[in-house]
Amino acid sequence: YNTTHDIYGILDQARRCNDAEGLTSSDVIANLYPVAAFPTGAFLSVIRSGMIGGQPVVYGLTGSANSDFKVRNSTAEAIDKIEPVRPTVLWGVPSFIRRFVAEAKEQGRDFSDVRFVVTSGEPVSTNLRQELRANLLTMGANDVGFRARYAFTEMQGGLVQCGDDEPPQNITPDLYFLETVDPDTGQQMPYGQEGHLAVTHLHRRGTVMLRYIVGDVVTLSLDPCPVSGRLGERVVATPRRTGNLVKCRGMLVNTDIVLDYLGAIEGVGDVQIEFAREDKPGAMDDMIVRLELTGDDALAAKISEDLRAAVSMRPTVDFVRRGTLYDQAKSLKLRRVIDSRPPAD
Repeated sequence: YNTTHDIYGILDQARRCNDAEGLTSSDVIANLYPVAAFPTGAFLSVIRSGMIGGQPVVYGLTGSANSDFKVRNSTAEAIDKIEPVRPTVLWGVPSFIRRFVAEAKEQGRDFSDVRFVVTSGEPVSTNLRQELRANLLTMGANDVGFRARYAFTEMQGGLVQCGDDEPPQNITPDLYFLETVDPDTGQQMPYGQEGHLAVTHLHRRGTVMLRYIVGDVVTLSLDPCPVSGRLGERVVATPRRTGNLVKCRGMLVNTDIVLDYLGAIEGVGDVQIEFAREDKPGAMDDMIVRLELTGDDALAAKISEDLRAAVSMRPTVDFVRRGTLYDQAKSLKLRRVIDSRPPAD
């Protein structure tokens, strides 16, 4: 619950995030987050950023909104709407930005004014940045920067990067206190050591949280940002979800390790892991990895062997065509890990 005081604080937070990321009043923002049954925090974050920063915002309005009214656009319709306003910032879920940019490139569209890609909701791999940059360069852009926000609802804005590949940072330490804790004892972990991220609200009047466990395991640092000198907690290790250990054939598989490995393969698009088992007595669990990539038996064997060495599990490897794994009309973002196994007896 937000009071008027809280809304003003969130707007001021958006202003400071814009400044840290390098957005200016001369930017034009394309909001590529989808329209869902309710406005997501990410969708609203773009609205607030444009409102407080004075930037015009154009909306793609793709997504899974089901209605008798014409409120949802296809990707092609979104491109038609967004290209003429000449956006300088593309802002959305990485999976969809990849789809949007690739389709615009195939159509020979002009996105030469784009200078920033801002994302949240999913990690952005080196391969994805390279693909987006290459496609945008083909459409006339140059020197494209990337800003990946580490955002969660309890912070209503998240942590931002002051430069490409810089650790995301809490630039509003007057509003939020971040710490890492031991989930069993509640004791604060020393800076530089891994722990469960907890957030405490410092200046709110509506819903106030004290040491709320977000659900991610991170490593924090208090060193100032090397780019801007700003103070505030910095996340210096890639956040991982606490539920990313999946038991399969009696082994605990760390899906983060699998996704990091798959995402680093040259030329790969989206990736997905499925844990499956036939619904019959005595059936064995299987880990299936799907990659949007053109491959052969030799590459499949190498991937299978590499993952067996990394997580002690030999998967089944499937190569699928690009665009197969993610459909924004059905889900907000790509489900990277699926457990479709029937319940055990």
